[in-house]
Amino acid sequence: MRANDHRFGLAAEAYVFGYPLVSSVRLLERYAGGGLGSRGNTGFNYFDHQWELPGPRSSFVSLEADLLSSIALVDLAVGPVILKVPTDPEPPLLVVFTDLWRNVFAYVGSAGITGTEPPVPSSYILVPPGWTRRLPVGFVPIEAPTRLLIVTARIALDSRQDADLVHHRQDALRLFPLNPHGPAAPGPPPFTSTICDDLRFWEELRMWLAAFPPASAEVEYARRFAPLGLFDDPSPYVDPDPSLAWSLRGGLRAGRDGLERLVHAGRALRGGWSSTPHALDFNIDFFGPGTRDDPAWRIADRQHGRLARAILARQPVGPTHGYRSLRASCLFDADGRRLTGAHRYTLDLAPPPDGASWSLTMHDYPDYYLVDNPLSRYWLGSRTKGLRIRRDGSVRLFLQCEPPSDDDELANWLPTAPGDFRPTLRVDGPGPAVLDDSYAPPTIQRID
Repeated sequence: MRANDHRFGLAAEAYVFGYPLVSSVRLLERYAGGGLGSRGNTGFNYFDHQWELPGPRSSFVSLEADLLSSIALVDLAVGPVILKVPTDPEPPLLVVFTDLWRNVFAYVGSAGITGTEPPVPSSYILVPPGWTRRLPVGFVPIEAPTRLLIVTARIALDSRQDADLVHHRQDALRLFPLNPHGPAAPGPPPFTSTICDDLRFWEELRMWLAAFPPASAEVEYARRFAPLGLFDDPSPYVDPDPSLAWSLRGGLRAGRDGLERLVHAGRALRGGWSSTPHALDFNIDFFGPGTRDDPAWRIADRQHGRLARAILARQPVGPTHGYRSLRASCLFDADGRRLTGAHRYTLDLAPPPDGASWSLTMHDYPDYYLVDNPLSRYWLGSRTKGLRIRRDGSVRLFLQCEPPSDDDELANWLPTAPGDFRPTLRVDGPGPAVLDDSYAPPTIQRID
């Protein structure tokens, strides 16, 4: 049996288009069924919290050790949902709103904003797609592109001793339906369980494409995949035509393999640092509070945007646009040599621009876990107490496995792994100089 060439190519293209939606709903189902934080709660429309401070034995990789997160799965099938956030500016809070197509369409909070922006309101209302009824006054509306959302709140730690203050701010986060007597949140529609495993992706895409359609500008493009059965009802995948099944299986493999080859596309490497400040620029349709409807932050070519969306979907939910938080990671020193705990290094950081702050977190490599050390010090930042800062506001960090003997160097010591390591720099609220396309963090200098 041979796959139909036309449908084979369509299936490869449809995989790239539909992967962000399918991966998001799968992730949401896993969270809803297994819990998100240390409390182990499940379900929709409330926050679950990361209570435990990140450390070397944390089960997740690439953690930012100076942040604690709270996550909510929001289902707007119950109607509008009210969101309450704490308004005090310290410690900094950023709430990120992500729909099922991985569009980051709104931001709320005090982190990563400039002094020219208005104060943070305390009350918002999340509005379902197509909602036409009157909304109550006193709330800032946030229109959702899909009825299911993932809302992530991140709160900064100045030191590990600030955990209680951060927990207090987490407890102040609230979600509750506008109609307290409405129906229970149904979550995503289930796919047909009798589908063969190797066609499960297509059944999920068929079901969830109907429940969570893309932006209106993308609907016509999606209709191109009708020959694959994605708009049929009942499901064509229960007892599929053999030629269609071959096309779907082969097209999925081709689309997945092509995506793997593109995974590093757009990752700039300068001075040993790599970053993707424009990884979220595929969203050109939904601009809620806190976002920038600016050509500099949009991928105008929709086909390029679909590829960028699929690449981003291979990561966990939660990244931000570069204008909110700019992230860069490094594996090489100034001379292009791999960073390793067998040597000592320095990193000279300039003063952060007005309204911004920086943080450097240390991970081992290739596993990306936080580095165990006797001080339980996993990051240093511009807000770190006791950091030795020069008169001009700059700071020299010492990156090495063993502690320095000099007290000033010890205060600015970020312990590295004894083997290879990877530091990650985050700049919150970066200014124009940092967002310039030619910007790169200072190079890491090897000193022995």
